Amino acid sequence: MKLKNIIFLAISVCSFFILTSCNDYLDVSKEMNENLTMDKVFVNPTYTRNWYGNIYGCVSDYSDMVNVNPLDNPWSNMCGEVSSQAAATRDVMVSGFTAGSAQCQRWTSIYQYIRQAMIFIRDANDEGVGSGTNRITSQEIARMKDDARFLLAYCYYSLFEMYGPVPIVRQIDDAAYPQVYDYERASVDETVNHIDSLLADVLSRDNLPTSLITAKTDGVGTTFNLNEAVRPTKIAAMALRARLWVFAASPLYNGGWDKAMALKNDDGKQLFPAKDKNKWVIAKQHLEELLDACTSAGHTLYEVKVNGSIQPEESIYKLFQIFNQEILWCDTNNSYSGQWTMEKYTNPRDVNNSYGTVGPTQESVDRFFTKSGLGINEDNNYHEDALVDVINTAYDDNCKDTHTDHNIFNMYSNREPRFYQDVIYQGKSWYKVFMNMAGHENYIADFSPNGGSGPTSTDTPLTGYMLGKFKNRIVNDASGYQATYSRVWIQFRLADFFLYYAEVLNEIDPTDPRIVQYIDYIRERAGIPTYAKLAETGVKDIRGDYQKQWEAIEHERFVELYCEGQRYFDIRRWMICGKGKLADQTKFGGMNEYGSTAVSIGQDKSFYKRTSLENRQWDDKMYLYPIPQSTIQLGQGRMVQNPGW
Repeated sequence: MKLKNIIFLAISVCSFFILTSCNDYLDVSKEMNENLTMDKVFVNPTYTRNWYGNIYGCVSDYSDMVNVNPLDNPWSNMCGEVSSQAAATRDVMVSGFTAGSAQCQRWTSIYQYIRQAMIFIRDANDEGVGSGTNRITSQEIARMKDDARFLLAYCYYSLFEMYGPVPIVRQIDDAAYPQVYDYERASVDETVNHIDSLLADVLSRDNLPTSLITAKTDGVGTTFNLNEAVRPTKIAAMALRARLWVFAASPLYNGGWDKAMALKNDDGKQLFPAKDKNKWVIAKQHLEELLDACTSAGHTLYEVKVNGSIQPEESIYKLFQIFNQEILWCDTNNSYSGQWTMEKYTNPRDVNNSYGTVGPTQESVDRFFTKSGLGINEDNNYHEDALVDVINTAYDDNCKDTHTDHNIFNMYSNREPRFYQDVIYQGKSWYKVFMNMAGHENYIADFSPNGGSGPTSTDTPLTGYMLGKFKNRIVNDASGYQATYSRVWIQFRLADFFLYYAEVLNEIDPTDPRIVQYIDYIRERAGIPTYAKLAETGVKDIRGDYQKQWEAIEHERFVELYCEGQRYFDIRRWMICGKGKLADQTKFGGMNEYGSTAVSIGQDKSFYKRTSLENRQWDDKMYLYPIPQSTIQLGQGRMVQNPGW
């Protein structure tokens, strides 16, 4: 099928250079919307930049948990991390979906971006374009083309993690636009190797900078190149390559599902491979290349220290507020300003006219560790039988001031620092900047029937909790206060890859001491006892035990990467979603929002009672997302659907 020689520009995003006007790079020009022909695009520097900038629309914005856009983050709702009454995905896992009705498909839009990238790589003028201050030099064109190659690899990876093996477009003129339906699917190995080859090509040249951080001239700390925050680097390419191979080695894509193993193209080609343990070795190799490069470039876990001691609360909070050395790749498409931003949906509705609809589920609340570094079912000091005083350590931007809250369910006492950063629970005081205003001195988040965020409105989180992670504590949308704050949204960060590294080491040799070492780097920053310390004190010893270490890695990934867009894909690659399994997707509960806080804990009419909120569906076919039914039908049998759909 031949493509028209007319430009299609996909959805434009304003996440390119922070200090550059979006109008300069990302807006779809009037001429382009009026069918500007291809031969006029790449002789014009403005059109060339527009085309290039538009490719960045493929980058997922996991900070948005409300919209159904599959390049946002409907996944946190769909995997049970949060409930969102306002989200279009609210009922998806209750009512189910088909290949024809699935709302979160990436297929069409990603193949549009693939086409955009391929055309840029082919047609952008290698000699440069324009003149004077508007000129794009040949050196910059070379870098832009490698940026596009990285984004092309990212596009295929975005398809792979969701659908498994997909068609590979080799020639632009043959691409079935916009559906890609007259291709057959490549195999898993072909898909992985194609993505890998794109990244290897980028890494073989010196067009991309190694990192966006540089050492300060005084030798203390690093600086971050804000002007190019969303542009890829060699370290970003290494990170994507390492993640690709972790997924390729994981059970879903590596011989772990018999129904996928039976999937074949019409010509008999098997799409999913038999189990190959060597893929873990390849993943290890790429992770070590990444970690070595990170060390050389100055990337470390972000830690705030005072007199050599880590300050967990400040480290956890400010990690998501400033550009820092833990970030391997990020974008800037995230702001507290605007009517429809995520922050409006994670403020109680009686705080500056917000909506307050996104909240953690009870299953998520239960996964956070206690301050002893244990799960709630392991810690004998954990109780759910009284109302107590709890110090709110997530109270102020300086992370030094605290507030003592009274009559707090002791389910929420003596928990780890990440819990207090991530979860707003019944009775928790809001941020200091709001409580210092007249009339708000005694404000608490109240999700009970008569509370400011209770169930008397659809603007309620349903679960009796609200999401606290990512939020800035000085923003207060009231006259005389700072109403907006643009912060980083992290795509890849070092902690994620530390845990990947622990995972691959465990798969290769469970006796490797680095497994616990790399998990413990995360726990030390989080302010909870390391597994080495727990073993030393006789509390818990996981060392050398494959299953215990795997469970520790899974648990740490849940807590550390909570609501960062990873969990949905992790639990699928591990294949742990079925009823009774570790990530049982049929469970979805919270506190009893219709109950009274005055009724004794655990009673039927008490707020403080675990309550099942939805009867969610799970079928193993959901391990892979369905290819759109329209694509299957147009392909007339050439495109094989995923199992069960």
